[in-house]
Amino acid sequence: MEEKKEKRVLRIELDDDVKKVSITGKNGDEQVVMSQELDEDDLDQVAGGKPL
Repeated sequence: MEEKKEKRVLRIELDDDVKKVSITGKNGDEQVVMSQELDEDDLDQVAGGKPL
């Protein structure tokens, strides 16, 4: 059986006062298939650095 390689892109905009984000992905059976936590340092890195 071939595994699907297709991905979805999710764009989220957060206010500067958000310090931590948790993302959980579930499949059609409501089973968790992905979990990721981003803290303030991670958020700064993915946002391109700290604001001036």
